Amino acid sequence: MKAETIQFSTPKTVYFGGERIWIQATVSTDQGNSPSQIVYAELLNRYNESVALAKMPVTSGSAFNYLRIPDNLPSDHYLLRVFTRVSPYLDLESGLTQEFVTIFNSKIPPAVVANRKMFASQEINAEQLKLNSTNLGTGDFLELSTTGVAALEELQIAAENPFLADMGKLSSKDLYESIEKRILVPELFGHIVEAKLEQESPDTTQLYYLSVHGTKSALFTDRPDASGSMFFDTGGMKNWRFMVAQANNNLTLVDLAIISPAPKTTFKTAFNFPVLEISPADEPYLKSLLLAGQVEGYFVQEFDSSPFPVVTGFVEDVTYNLDDYTRFESVETVVKEYVPETTVRTIQKQKEFRILNKARGSIFESNPLMLVDAMPIFDSDRLAAFDPKGLEKLEVLTRNFYLNEEVFSGVLSFSSYKNDFGGFSIPTNGIYLDYQGILPKVLEKSDLFSPPTESKMKDWRTVIYWSATSDEEGGDQTFKLKMPANKGTYQIKATYLDQAGKRQHAIRSFQVN
Repeated sequence: MKAETIQFSTPKTVYFGGERIWIQATVSTDQGNSPSQIVYAELLNRYNESVALAKMPVTSGSAFNYLRIPDNLPSDHYLLRVFTRVSPYLDLESGLTQEFVTIFNSKIPPAVVANRKMFASQEINAEQLKLNSTNLGTGDFLELSTTGVAALEELQIAAENPFLADMGKLSSKDLYESIEKRILVPELFGHIVEAKLEQESPDTTQLYYLSVHGTKSALFTDRPDASGSMFFDTGGMKNWRFMVAQANNNLTLVDLAIISPAPKTTFKTAFNFPVLEISPADEPYLKSLLLAGQVEGYFVQEFDSSPFPVVTGFVEDVTYNLDDYTRFESVETVVKEYVPETTVRTIQKQKEFRILNKARGSIFESNPLMLVDAMPIFDSDRLAAFDPKGLEKLEVLTRNFYLNEEVFSGVLSFSSYKNDFGGFSIPTNGIYLDYQGILPKVLEKSDLFSPPTESKMKDWRTVIYWSATSDEEGGDQTFKLKMPANKGTYQIKATYLDQAGKRQHAIRSFQVN
């Protein structure tokens, strides 16, 4: 595996809980774009705890998406880290990139002091950024031009963060003492869910099932290795909300744990999080930030909702749309009345299903693989008695079905109307896991930080411009941008190549009164 270099940018560094941290990230190797398909964004608190994680899809080495800040985070500075599943372990310095962001929670405020520490506005290569004025009124236009710039790589104009010194990107070698070792499994097709059995001698022949559920559902399987590790490659599945883990024959899963893809690092003893403090004089500014964050949530971005291929290995032989038939009160009766490929038998006082093996012209001698919205069902007696009023479709496979090394006597697969199991409860030994899948791709981003088009809507933006949402290219450029209603200090940050081809940074501030 080639070492990966992670780079990312965000439009601002100060937020309220519930807001989205928009992220533009790239992942590359010395040979070009990396084959990794997922980039992760994580919030780490001062106690070295991961408090939020987003899984962002990568296209041609680039990802544009967001991490939503949980509403319940205490007010504090947090470390925003971006990485792939393998990049921190191949090269910690280039594969784990981070910067501080400040997050406020009006219900859990930071320490209030009479006079907090003030951070002076930075000015770096300010002469490269020409402004029509450094004092503008709300609704005025800022005219900005760059000079001596061969290629403008990034431009950000946003409300300044007065609660944090402008640290920029932080070096991993300055932050971390060590990183915990793990098995490296690159994500070449999609997100991989890692599970671990906390057993001294795991049974490497035992089959485990993981069904993921959202707009669509799919089933994945694996067997543990000698250390108890399993890796479920969910491939093209996106935007799922939860998972159900089960063991073959409904065995208990009390010793199963899901392993986060986030790296476990140890901070150096000399590294300390900055302390967040506010004073009574900050109240007006904080109120405007809070209002801006609430308003931003009303703007809807367009996400990719197009169908995507999901390869599960199951191709049905016959499909029954249950609404085409008279409804009965049990699955057993429905199968007996309408599904000639399947019979129901009573064996030792238990209802069991048998499917016709069309390839051999005989009846299978054991239960098929039984699914409800891709969730395996091991209790055939309970499925037979279930009222199928919430189930829309039945798909039947009348051949042997091979899943890893397991062979099933056909498949009986039910689908519900709302992909919610149609009221069928999760099996007793199954584990429900609240686990978000890959975020859908953002299709439209050019208007993300544009002024509102409706004249009656007040302009509460805190981000005036971010080049990650623009298609503009070239060297020296001129921008004309309308100022929002939020008053205060705004900061311009530019990354560019100078005429000698050297990467430079420029920072300049201005006031909106």
